[in-house]
Amino acid sequence: MLTIGIALSKDRMHAVALDGAPASPQIAAAVEVPCREPFGGPGDPAALAEALRNAVPGQPLSGAVITLPPPLTFVRPVPLPVTDLPRARAIHIAELEGNLPIEDDEILSDLLPAAPEAPGTFLAVAARRSFVEKCVEAFHAAGIRVDRVVTDHAALLLLAAGKVPDDALILSSFQDILLLRASGAGVRTARQFPAAMAETPAEILSAVLDAAKAEPPAPPVFAVGGLPASVADAIPGLQACAIPEGIPASHLAACGAALAPLLPKVAGGFSLRTSVEAAMEKTREARRVRIAAIAGSVAALLAIGSLYFSVWTGDRKLDKARAQVRKEFQEAAPEVKSVVQAGTQIREKVASLKRLQKELGTDAPPAADLLSLASKALPQGEIFVREASVEGGRVRLVGEAGQSALVETYRSGLAAAYGADYSVTVQGSEGSAKGTAVRFTILVEHKEDRRAS
Repeated sequence: MLTIGIALSKDRMHAVALDGAPASPQIAAAVEVPCREPFGGPGDPAALAEALRNAVPGQPLSGAVITLPPPLTFVRPVPLPVTDLPRARAIHIAELEGNLPIEDDEILSDLLPAAPEAPGTFLAVAARRSFVEKCVEAFHAAGIRVDRVVTDHAALLLLAAGKVPDDALILSSFQDILLLRASGAGVRTARQFPAAMAETPAEILSAVLDAAKAEPPAPPVFAVGGLPASVADAIPGLQACAIPEGIPASHLAACGAALAPLLPKVAGGFSLRTSVEAAMEKTREARRVRIAAIAGSVAALLAIGSLYFSVWTGDRKLDKARAQVRKEFQEAAPEVKSVVQAGTQIREKVASLKRLQKELGTDAPPAADLLSLASKALPQGEIFVREASVEGGRVRLVGEAGQSALVETYRSGLAAAYGADYSVTVQGSEGSAKGTAVRFTILVEHKEDRRAS
């Protein structure tokens, strides 16, 4: 499954598609198209989507993350009376209202996590809501689903994750120049400068010195991508941060955005929540509640059904056993009303009855116990059992799962629940006609019964 990052600039749109495991994703494609208007105009998202389809033919373009450059964002330090990020996100907008050069209802903002040295001070990064919503709608119309919108600040942290010390200064020149001082899992300071300021870098160098002195000792300084020589030469001890191979400097911001789904904890899960993302989250939550309700109903039905089934089968098998004993005694001595060696005869009849019970399956554990184990082994996720049947020591389960991995998880859970005396086999597993679920049939049977059959 591809993860796609899209970066906007004044004159071009860049996109990077990553494929493979989160620990070592591979570059599947890197494309760019010119912008008809600054930061994209009508038709530009469609042109980028077409370039991506040509670069990765046959693969769906979904799960995209857009990153916004510094000219489209505003950075403000926000002191708050709380220290945890979720509560800070819920109240920080009030601190930005009236403090940005845009209308209050146009503010779309999120927080970067606070540094350990200042747990109540967060960095808010905001953008104009109308622009972001319009951009997201244009990509949706072009066939690219946008899951998140971030900024180059988050993209920079994602690129540097695991490659710089916990306390470090990070500089980049994606389109404009960004300066972040990372501390632990948070960000202490952030500055952004137009690329043209690199020609007279005095203010940039002053900001680097101020960020380094904010809390001694001075941290190392790392550059992500190629900095202008006028800036790089003036910073003593500047080190290059390793970047993914095969990515040109112009595509670094898009690559950082593509890493967002693979590194969800970096930058505190930063995301400018658009109306589309809020609606998707509401849909996901409703679906989680619905699945939980279905799973609870299935578990209750399994428990009630197994109880009635157990009572019914137990009474029936007891009646069969009694009838068989009476029949064998009558056949052995129909004219004898008393037996001399009653103990011996009874033991023989009991042994014969046990053999019969084994053939009928009446020596298996109660059906209620077998179904209870099947219910408790259900894993968390989009999986539920439609049918459950018990015959002797055999349990047959038919249901649906959101993905094939959950079927294997359920099989492993059943094997652990029933123990080494039982075998658990997936008899069938196939996708539904609409491709929205995987139908499965699992058979649990006692190993002795399996050999006998």
